[in-house]
Amino acid sequence: MTDSETTDVLIVGGPALRAALLECFAATAGFQAAEAASAGQALERMEARSFGVVLVCEDPAGEASEALLRSARASGFSGAAILLAHGSGAEERGFDAAFDLPVRFSRLISCIRACAATRDAPVSGIALGEQVFCEATQTLAGPEGARALTEKETAILARLARAQGGVVSRDALLREIWGYNSSVATRTLETHIHRLRRKIEKTSQRPRRLLTAPGGYRLATDSPDEM
Repeated sequence: MTDSETTDVLIVGGPALRAALLECFAATAGFQAAEAASAGQALERMEARSFGVVLVCEDPAGEASEALLRSARASGFSGAAILLAHGSGAEERGFDAAFDLPVRFSRLISCIRACAATRDAPVSGIALGEQVFCEATQTLAGPEGARALTEKETAILARLARAQGGVVSRDALLREIWGYNSSVATRTLETHIHRLRRKIEKTSQRPRRLLTAPGGYRLATDSPDEM
């Protein structure tokens, strides 16, 4: 996203968090935020205006769900969808990334920028322990030289890297990398994750970089922060 571009963000969820996020976005250059109190209102807003990002803030009553995202996608929404959930047990379905609340706004902005502005840009220079991932060359470069990755392994790492430490759902990975929908029964993603861990982790049985999370996977950050 360049300085002259503005990303329209729709915030869906409870009133307190909506108000806090609206205030933060108002003070952040390059963003214009709108709000919706319910899934129905969110779909109305999205029909009337094109949003680059939708933030679904799952309140304690669990109003926000994957049903909203499915309806939005069916209506033509093609932007980034990020889930903010209360408690680590909340699973996400089909979102581009997910964060447990509370979360630092700076971390959320980094994720939004990565999803919305560099969605298709090659990822490079991502440190994974002693190795460095480069999407363009499909390699992991380490002390012993470069190690080749398959096309699918590269796509998985690049997608997780763009989430900036957030969770990327199993459904999202299968949909974006293999073109599968949520009804397809397959273990291909788990097989690829297993193979990647053997290349990335010192001990694949105890991963520290490529982590399983509720609903999907994430790449661990060196200094995770929370709000």
